[in-house]
Amino acid sequence: MNYSLTPSIPRPGPLPELIQHRILLVGDAGTRPDGLERFLIRGGFQVTEAAYPPSGGDRPGHEPPDLVVFSIGAKDARLADQVRDLATATRFSGAPVIVLVADGGADAVADALQAGAQDAMSTPVHFGELRARIDADLRLRRDMHEARDALRTRDLLFDIFQDVSATLRADEIFQTLVRRVGQAFGLTHCSFVLTAPGEDKGRVVAVYENPAIRDLRVELERYPEIQEAIRTERPVIIHDVHDHPLFETIRKRWLQQEIEVNVQSAVALPVFVQGRAAGVFFLRTVQGDPRLRTQDVAFANTIAQAAARVLENEERRAAIYRRQISAGVTDVLTGCASLDGLDRRLRDEFERARRYSLRFALVVIDVDRLRDINERLGQQAGDRVLGELGAMMQREIRAPDFVARYGGDEFALILPETDAQGGRQFVERLRQLLLRHTFPDLGPGKVPALTAGVVAFPHSEVLRPEDLFTQVEAALDRGKKSAPDRIGIAGET
Repeated sequence: MNYSLTPSIPRPGPLPELIQHRILLVGDAGTRPDGLERFLIRGGFQVTEAAYPPSGGDRPGHEPPDLVVFSIGAKDARLADQVRDLATATRFSGAPVIVLVADGGADAVADALQAGAQDAMSTPVHFGELRARIDADLRLRRDMHEARDALRTRDLLFDIFQDVSATLRADEIFQTLVRRVGQAFGLTHCSFVLTAPGEDKGRVVAVYENPAIRDLRVELERYPEIQEAIRTERPVIIHDVHDHPLFETIRKRWLQQEIEVNVQSAVALPVFVQGRAAGVFFLRTVQGDPRLRTQDVAFANTIAQAAARVLENEERRAAIYRRQISAGVTDVLTGCASLDGLDRRLRDEFERARRYSLRFALVVIDVDRLRDINERLGQQAGDRVLGELGAMMQREIRAPDFVARYGGDEFALILPETDAQGGRQFVERLRQLLLRHTFPDLGPGKVPALTAGVVAFPHSEVLRPEDLFTQVEAALDRGKKSAPDRIGIAGET
């Protein structure tokens, strides 16, 4: 399967917020131009004053300023050192520094600029010119942040693409996407929910904070943002769920049931498959989390549309499966390929590996004591166990892998680019999955035991595709008789 991470899907528009830049006035108020603070406040800035050196307590909420205006006398011998301290202070997060030098000339302005100031002016200061310089410095800072975010986004997308390329199963791809977005933005909650217009329930297929959740049914009435995103087929961005009208009904329920909710913001990004909404990429933050920015939401939307490509590929694979059923090349009981399909695929894989010097493994898995299940619980119970095993193996294999029903109680798998050890690991992983699975016909804690045989190609005694069956059946027999882990490997004694 080919999963593209560069869809041409429109990104959500900018967040509806009014940006009020924070300016910190530092230095001796006596050297500051009269009326400067009033001028800046009228200009729409949030202004805070502090003596030199400023401390964290001088800023509301300890948020770093967007720009620092430092007033100092030209004759102050420490001018250069103080400017350098402000320009390099980590507590200001690289905010540009504009120095206003009282009664100073060109030499003092030059000293301030050489010490690291973004800008410098000598008094008397023309407020119109100062405002133009502030706007220019803030615009430059914004452009630098956007460029840095663009590089960060590119690197993140590249890393995610690498992860997805190495993980070909759909459920693992969903888990990779939510994990990477959750980690990138420090989210408390990030998940992918499958649903559609008109449905009152959704199926959670991946959760960042709890990777064990892979198939959880949820009532959508508890998530009005998801319902709204599916209904309108547009991104839903809510900064504060405690005062947004969309959450009015659910807030009443929280109050009635005395539920303490610390959710702060919510984002629901619809995912489209063949023109229809098929799911939602769902983000929530709690009080104290970093606030999601416009570019964060846009990045998450890019990932959401990558998830759409996964769903589209899954739909195509399901369509191929339905055609295989109708063509008689799929075993109806287990949903795996038929014996004829296995024979054709093995010959194709053998020829490909021989021609291009590749490797693959053939694994045969025997369900131990299936006859006992049939005798104790009936043939239908045994068939249901086989059906569940077949479904589990289909979920566990990668896209290039192939699984077929080999006999009455046996399955065969072709695992490209896999050696004998990789075949053994697949069987061990399948056993672990069985231990966590409940078979309704067998009861809690009771699972069918498995024996396996593995042969890897190239193999010195395999000259034809038929030789692979000879070797793997002999390995399966050794697994039943002598192998301590009941996994026989062709070539091992």
